[in-house]
Amino acid sequence: MAQASSLLKAAIFDVDGMLLDTHEFMYQGYEHILREHGYPPIDRMLIDSYIGRSQAECYEAFAPGCDPQALIAADDRYRPKILHLIQGYEGLHEMLGALKSAGFKLGIVSGRTVSLIPSLKNTGIADYFDVIVRGDEVAQGKPHPEGIEKALKQLSIEPQSSAMLGDAVVDIQAGQAANLALTVGITHGFGRRKDLEQARPNHLIDSLSEIPPLLIRENV
Repeated sequence: MAQASSLLKAAIFDVDGMLLDTHEFMYQGYEHILREHGYPPIDRMLIDSYIGRSQAECYEAFAPGCDPQALIAADDRYRPKILHLIQGYEGLHEMLGALKSAGFKLGIVSGRTVSLIPSLKNTGIADYFDVIVRGDEVAQGKPHPEGIEKALKQLSIEPQSSAMLGDAVVDIQAGQAANLALTVGITHGFGRRKDLEQARPNHLIDSLSEIPPLLIRENV
C-alpha cells in the first residue's frame, strides 16, 4: 500500500453514503424500478452491498436476467422525482470549505449517472468540486481505478499527492488500485464497519468533521 505523501493536494470523494445520506433515495428508487418492471422485492441489505458499483452491476444483481440498460433508462427517468429524499451529512459544508481553504483540489468519482449533479446542486455542494466523474463516463466502475485516474488526470495531480474517501469497500479498493497516498473509510454510510476494516484503509472515521484535521495533518 502506498504511504501517505508529505503534501496532499487532492481529495477524491465518493458521494452516496459518504457526502450525502442517500439511503432512502437508493432504497426507494431501486424498489420502485424493480416493482414497476415486475421483479420481486429485494432485501435492502443487498442494496447496501452494491452501492458504489455501476448501475449495470446493481441491476444485474437485483434482477437476474434483466436488460440492465432498460432498467437504467427507467431509473434515470424516475430518480429526479425523489431528489427530496437526499440530504447532506452533518458538517458537510464546513468540511468541504475547510479543505478548499487549505488549498485542496476536490473531486468526485461516483457510480451514479444523470441524477448525480442534480443531487450535488440540490444540497448546495456542486461548486466545491473541481472535477466530477460519473458512472457513465468510465468503462469500468469501482473497484477499478479508472474513475480516480480520470479525475486526477483532469486535475493534473499525481496519485502520490491524493486521497480517496468513501463509505464502501470498493471505494477503498479503487484508491488502493490507483496507488493513492491515502485511503479513508467512513462508517456512517452503506458499508459495514467490519467490511471496511478488512479493506484496510489508512484511516477509518465516523464523521465528516474528522476529515479536515486528518488530511491537513498529513501535510505537516
